[in-house]
Amino acid sequence: MKKIYTSIDIGSDTIRVLVSEYFKGKFRTLAVSSVRSKGVRNGVITDQDLVLERLKLAMDDLSKRINIPIKRAILTIPASEAEYNLVHGNVPIVNDEKMVTEKDVLRVQNTVANEVLPNMELVSILPIDFTIYENGSEIETVKNPKNKICDRLGVRAMMVTVPKTVVISFVKVVEAAGIEVVDLVLSSIADFEEIGDDEMKESVTGVINLGKDTTSVSVFNKGIITNSSVLKLGSKVIDEDVSYIYYMALKTARKTKENFGIAHPRYANKNETYEARDVNGKLIKINQYELSEVINKRLVEILNVAKNELKVLTNKQIRYIMVIGGITDMPGMNFVLEDVFGANAKTYTINTLGIRKSRFITVSGAIKHFVKKIRLRGKEYTMFSSDDVDGLIHSKTRIGRSDSVFGRFFSYFFDN
Repeated sequence: MKKIYTSIDIGSDTIRVLVSEYFKGKFRTLAVSSVRSKGVRNGVITDQDLVLERLKLAMDDLSKRINIPIKRAILTIPASEAEYNLVHGNVPIVNDEKMVTEKDVLRVQNTVANEVLPNMELVSILPIDFTIYENGSEIETVKNPKNKICDRLGVRAMMVTVPKTVVISFVKVVEAAGIEVVDLVLSSIADFEEIGDDEMKESVTGVINLGKDTTSVSVFNKGIITNSSVLKLGSKVIDEDVSYIYYMALKTARKTKENFGIAHPRYANKNETYEARDVNGKLIKINQYELSEVINKRLVEILNVAKNELKVLTNKQIRYIMVIGGITDMPGMNFVLEDVFGANAKTYTINTLGIRKSRFITVSGAIKHFVKKIRLRGKEYTMFSSDDVDGLIHSKTRIGRSDSVFGRFFSYFFDN
């Protein structure tokens, strides 16, 4: 049966909403909406009314495309102020066969959820491995314990928490738009879910996401996030440089960068020019090579700061560095990465039809992360009813200390 999911990513620059179909192990984009964000700065909601207005615009656009309203969604949460704790738990296997079931996997993860501090919200529990015990002795450590015979099951996991005030601000806006938040996922985890391959999942990988106001830097060890940091430095400073040098409005500078910008002078054409108007309305010609020098200088600065931050986040040798974000679609970006990081850094292109741009990595990864959680629990779930799905083919709760989004999601799959 086809399963359909929706994810929402509220960023400082853009709000993105994706509706994706999962069928026979493959994802297919049904609809995507992307609108300029308002009321968000440095990953923090500063004006809920403005965010709600823009979110509704995106949701209305999607509803018209697929001809049904969006009622449920996965919501990404920015990695700023996220905390990571290695936790352990274990539970007895109580069924007569002494065989580990999906419910046991869920139960053992639930034991570590009690360690969350009152001011924090649990966003993710990422199992690292499971331990099989028999007669009080450790028998083996496995990635997937289902169907194993034992009398006790243990888990080692990474617990990801975010300040409750941050989570509440994002959830309230989405629920005010009439959408139930089914699950949360940290934006950095969603990124890795999309870009991580088998080799990255067996080594240490650094992920740098270049946003408008901020740049998130995350470290993953064998596919599990271990640390992250959010730098208050993003691609907006490039727009400000272009605006200052060419004496043009910030909006015009951004448009010039997006339409004509090249990330590295080596890739630019010295004979090509672009016409734009300065703040006085005077028509000016901008040379592509000279513009690329302006862009490149600031890009190198941002990436060097991120590079140094990676060294702060881990003392392990990083084998791969992935640099993502909308600006990485700019021509010549690979040359910049080579200059700063050497040969072990690269960008990423989504291979899902309908969302080929880097700007959709987070919103796509959020759905893939959710589906992986569902499969681990051996459950079937879709965010659209069978009637809704037929329509596609042919054409409320508040978050609190005792009722987290994670808890609602967790309880649903445990009780059903």
